[in-house]
Amino acid sequence: MFGGPNELLVLEWAGYDAEDFWQDFKQANPETEVTFEFGDTDASILGLMEGGSDADVFHFYTGWQQFYVDAGLVAEIDTSKLTNWDKVPEEYQVLGQIDGKQYFVPWDWGFSSILYNTEEVPEVTSWDALLDPAYEGHVSMWNDGPAAVTVSSYIHGYDETAITDEQLAEIEQEWIDQKPLNAFYWSTEPELCPAVSDGTVWVAYAWQGCYALALADGAPVAYANPEEGRNSWVGLYGISANSDNKDLALEFLDMKLAEATCNAAVELFYYGCANADVMAAVDDPFLIDVFSLDDPTILETTNFTPNVTEEQRDAWTQMWERVQAE
Repeated sequence: MFGGPNELLVLEWAGYDAEDFWQDFKQANPETEVTFEFGDTDASILGLMEGGSDADVFHFYTGWQQFYVDAGLVAEIDTSKLTNWDKVPEEYQVLGQIDGKQYFVPWDWGFSSILYNTEEVPEVTSWDALLDPAYEGHVSMWNDGPAAVTVSSYIHGYDETAITDEQLAEIEQEWIDQKPLNAFYWSTEPELCPAVSDGTVWVAYAWQGCYALALADGAPVAYANPEEGRNSWVGLYGISANSDNKDLALEFLDMKLAEATCNAAVELFYYGCANADVMAAVDDPFLIDVFSLDDPTILETTNFTPNVTEEQRDAWTQMWERVQAE
């Protein structure tokens, strides 16, 4: 359909290199060699792109869109060439737009909230459960500075897009004080999920994928709806402005939205997919619970990750490096 060179390098998160998550593209292009390099945070993926990664396609999450555009790292997308674009709801499409131009294709989505052990922890109603000394040694925070700032902004009612230097200093001390509570910091779900299932971790910053896996393992867990609201994120794919394989990269993005590949995200990683037809077809009660599809009000109390400035992201990442160094 698109033609062009026959190799692609994808900058990804660990696990998404499995063929299940690009099976439609592989079926349509069996002779194409697809290889991967990996980042483990949005900051590291941006850093790799800024450092001259040869990736044709890169995958990151909401809140970082503007950086790629401002740095000239991403190519504009011609959505008229995407056969699956009409399946993507407009509210997801616009997440990939900057100044009215489409630079990114949305794909996976989900929640961040508090996953907790119901036998060890009373009902969690606030993000401050991550800071509760009663759970010392049994907490696990995601190893990500911007996420830590987000949590603190929810707890204290700060405007996440306008964190002051004084507030950031308070947040830094808050997470330094929180350090002894952690069994460990996690970077990928395969690190966190087994520790939730086996009872090592009682309280965790987590995506709903670990909730699903823990439920499937029979662990006594719940996924909180904090009074401050859950966080929600959407994964976006972009095509490198420096790619020599832009046509093939565009087909890769198109096939990410195809039915089998989207179903893999839902059924294997328990992440939502931007293909609305796939989500509308979900009828498994287990998956309906995991995605809160039976709660029509869930999005009314959900906080979507905002765009912030490069200076803010750098400050938050540096803050977290100082926390880790303590």
